[in-house]
Amino acid sequence: MKFWWFGHSSFAIEDDGVFLVTDPFDKSVGYPIPNVKPTHVTESHQHFDHNAHNLLRGNFEVIKEPGTYNFGTLQIEGIPSYHDEEKGAKRGPNIIFKMKFPSSMTVAHFGDLGHMIDENTFKKLENIDAVMIPVGGVFTIDAKRATEIVNRLKPHLIFPMHYMTKYVSFELGKLENFTSSFKDVLNVKGAFEVKLEDMRKFDRKVVIFEM
Repeated sequence: MKFWWFGHSSFAIEDDGVFLVTDPFDKSVGYPIPNVKPTHVTESHQHFDHNAHNLLRGNFEVIKEPGTYNFGTLQIEGIPSYHDEEKGAKRGPNIIFKMKFPSSMTVAHFGDLGHMIDENTFKKLENIDAVMIPVGGVFTIDAKRATEIVNRLKPHLIFPMHYMTKYVSFELGKLENFTSSFKDVLNVKGAFEVKLEDMRKFDRKVVIFEM
């Protein structure tokens, strides 16, 4: 299984014929638009920095509503949540996508989650293998709240997202506010490739993609 980070909240996950892209952004965010042809695209909400699937190449399925989706060896559950702490009153809804890939690895992408998740959502995310979670605050949960969530879920892999970099055109919190709470932090360039049996030996390994 391979993972890439394109910047902001956009990743690619490749596994046995599936090439899924999360939360594609437009040019105004500051990162280069990835030159990829996905099979599936998830969009956690319809803001410009998370819904620009029109800039990707090829024909693909777009999943942008809560619910359960079955694409054969790929199963996706869109779990309703909010972009703020006022049940969407400030920034609207958000979707947490729980995805089970052909290898049986399960990944949760939290989108622009803006609040602590409730017990029902924690139960739906039990035994998750990897999480992609915002840590930059301002428009989402901050590093402290993200740490609380991952320490409760105890995933094998953690991919922080939605934090300040030299590319971002608006203010966000620093990645170090999150990574300072973890002992096992790996910096990678390009793709991060891992087998399921190896990944499940990790305990909250944080993977940082260098750009």
